[in-house]
Amino acid sequence: MSVSDLRPDSKVPAGPVSVQHAKPEDAPLWDTFVENHPEGRYCHLWGYRRALEEAYGYHCVYLKFLAADQLVGVFPSIIVKRRGWLISQPFNEYGGPLTLPLSSEQYRQLTDLLIREAQRAACHSVEIRGGIGCEGAARAGGWKLQPLHSYALLDLGDPDHLWKKVISYEARKGVNKARKSGLAGEVRRGARAVLEPFYRLYLVSMKRLGVPPHSRSFFSELAAGIGDRLVASWVLADNQPAAVLLGATSGRRIHIFVIASDPRAWPMRPSDLAHWELIEWASKQGLEVFDFGSARYSGQVQFKKKWGIQLHDYGFYLIGSPETIDKLHVETVRTSSKTMSVMATLWRAAVPLALTKVLGPPIRKLLTK
Repeated sequence: MSVSDLRPDSKVPAGPVSVQHAKPEDAPLWDTFVENHPEGRYCHLWGYRRALEEAYGYHCVYLKFLAADQLVGVFPSIIVKRRGWLISQPFNEYGGPLTLPLSSEQYRQLTDLLIREAQRAACHSVEIRGGIGCEGAARAGGWKLQPLHSYALLDLGDPDHLWKKVISYEARKGVNKARKSGLAGEVRRGARAVLEPFYRLYLVSMKRLGVPPHSRSFFSELAAGIGDRLVASWVLADNQPAAVLLGATSGRRIHIFVIASDPRAWPMRPSDLAHWELIEWASKQGLEVFDFGSARYSGQVQFKKKWGIQLHDYGFYLIGSPETIDKLHVETVRTSSKTMSVMATLWRAAVPLALTKVLGPPIRKLLTK
């Protein structure tokens, strides 16, 4: 069986699972595995590593798991020594090992190997964001699930059916208003997806939200790393961007992770048009899942529900030795807390826009969020 034959019911060789550190020459096979895995996301792709290393200087640990010399799993992660963690993956809702369906014994072996590799990296534990598709390994023992919130998925299909039967009247009304206001959408891929003035619009949006931004190089290195898998819908007003919705594809899914918009254009509903343009494009490309990412608070949930999404439980998995597993917990950024509310207010009011791109990235690196 080859990696290209990967299916949810694929069989793997019996016998022990071993681990190796992946090398650059493994990148094509690694990406083929991710693309063919039903839960593969862009953050699992080899090119995401480039953005982590070049933009933030992280030390990455990318592991491949073998059974009888056959690739049966991949695991991307970074070392965060200040916390003593291997984290998979930073700046993302998702991460963790992607594997073929293994036996219970093989999953136990995989868990032991992850703990051993963490200890070799001077870490005591492994933190897995989302861990969608890791349920088999978690059932084998040694994993702790910390429930957090929800994530939102839209099953794609015929665009006409989606427009008429799936998305809400409110969403269609917003799209129609944007078009009647003279807004126009276009889909851009690769480096074109994040050309200027995208980054300035992104900075304005992050400052408005009170959130430290990524560096400009994070987006340029991501584009260089994953190429045309990086996709954005640009909504233009008089040839200037009113909204940009940025996402990335892997296999049969697209995952959106940045929405930037100009508040002056909000009455024309540019964000609604940006979402529909990308949903329609993804459907026509034959993609099957539109991943809206996390749904953490009521306003966010309501906006995503109008597109016909389904909500799914979301959490982090923690892996550690039997002596430490019960003591492990996730360090989350609680955006609704009083402290975070004060910090966001100060960021919005006291930090000049030009300074946010200097101060923001080091904070993002520290948080890994």
